[in-house]
Amino acid sequence: MKLGSLAALALALAAPALAGPPMPGASAPLLKARPSATGPTLAGGEISLANGAMAYRPAKPAAGALPLLVLLHGAGGYPQGFLQKMEPLADKLGVMLIAPHSLGQTWDLIENMRTEDEAWHGLDAHRLDQSLADLFKRSAVDPSHVILLGFSDGASYALSLGLSNPKLFTAVIALSPGMVAPLRRLDHDQQVFIAHGRSDHVLPFDATRDIADALRREGADVRFRPFDGDHQIDPESLTEALDWALDLPALHP
Repeated sequence: MKLGSLAALALALAAPALAGPPMPGASAPLLKARPSATGPTLAGGEISLANGAMAYRPAKPAAGALPLLVLLHGAGGYPQGFLQKMEPLADKLGVMLIAPHSLGQTWDLIENMRTEDEAWHGLDAHRLDQSLADLFKRSAVDPSHVILLGFSDGASYALSLGLSNPKLFTAVIALSPGMVAPLRRLDHDQQVFIAHGRSDHVLPFDATRDIADALRREGADVRFRPFDGDHQIDPESLTEALDWALDLPALHP
């Protein structure tokens, strides 16, 4: 289904002066990397991957395909820092993590939406595809639970790239996003979780609520979680998002 109403929606970027219709241009790239539930098992701990990405596998369980969280950092963020903050949660849930690295200070789509006509012309999506392919060659991953999770600019990138690649990402978790690129199609089986602080002083709450509403109108399986807070990863929202996307017993002690 074509998303005419989404493509025309005025979505706010990081600065209010940049609010307006999404830039026209090429559609989001389709990622080719695909996980397999059979294959080798990585040892527990951190591992370096192609293009500066880092992965983490809990020491237990020691074998078998695990769910995967793909972590997209915010502007100026350091992927290894994001990875390490999430490692205790990965240990608790028994999920793998991968944290790719943008070439610039933020994801190229976000920069290009502000300045150029063809927002998807950058290399970050291609680099992410290579990083994922490297991980999938080295370790079995559960294809039914590959979650794209981002914060801030990483959340905007997760929505834009993730919703365009439902054959890879079974769910998208966007924590305090600011925009979404124009979308051509939606897969109604893909889960979408969006959280945003009502007092966010960096990216406007109302714009994110509008994104969630527009996706719902197009039939997307969206859960929107407002919370009382600023521009942050809200722990309760994160727990709710992972509970919904993964439905793992470890979330229900």
